[in-house]
Amino acid sequence: MEITEFVFKLLLLFFPGIICAYLVDQLTIHRPREPFFFLLQSFTFGLASYFLYWAGAKIAGHCCPTLVNPHLAFLRTLTDSTAVFSFREIAYVSIVATILACMISVASRFKLLNRIAKWVGLTKKFGELDVWGYLLNMEQVAWVTVRDHKNDLVYDGWVQAFSDDSKDAELLLRDVTIYKNKTGKPLYQIGALYLSRNREDITIECRTLPIDDQVKWKENANATTTATPTATTTATTTAN
Repeated sequence: MEITEFVFKLLLLFFPGIICAYLVDQLTIHRPREPFFFLLQSFTFGLASYFLYWAGAKIAGHCCPTLVNPHLAFLRTLTDSTAVFSFREIAYVSIVATILACMISVASRFKLLNRIAKWVGLTKKFGELDVWGYLLNMEQVAWVTVRDHKNDLVYDGWVQAFSDDSKDAELLLRDVTIYKNKTGKPLYQIGALYLSRNREDITIECRTLPIDDQVKWKENANATTTATPTATTTATTTAN
């Protein structure tokens, strides 16, 4: 494909957007994206980076008008074919784009958009690709018990790494103890274990997640209700 002068100019001007889109793509967990979406992201992040740079230059221009130029060469270069590139501006905007990519990655890491949207009642989505990622990204989930029903085994250990989605159900467990599932008999221990299973063949139990007090109260109430008739029957039998 022949790269014309106009295309080369666009690539150079939107180089900060390409940097930002690449970093976001590498640092965040997401579904596979089409090349067109990457180009659209580069364009959007590039405009955002130039805007943030212009806003920062405007603010700094009021403080040091002789040192900072608040005018962007970016727009002039796009509209005027004879305008000269400002490589210094592109370098500064690339730094802004890198910072923007880090901010977007942090927001994606902690699902800030979904948290705010859930707080105001706009959505119920939790932001992860699926429940697999939602479960294993919970801070309370460290030690897990994986029941491999097909092989009649139980793996008990803490999660060091896991796949991005539940399609392959990959887990890297550390400090693992292996048991027989039906009998609970301990077999052996190992420092690390890689698991790749079909989702239908395993269940994951999280013992570190506490049981709600209300649920405990219901269990105790049911146990008391069940035990009362037995005690009454025993007392009646003794009296007779």
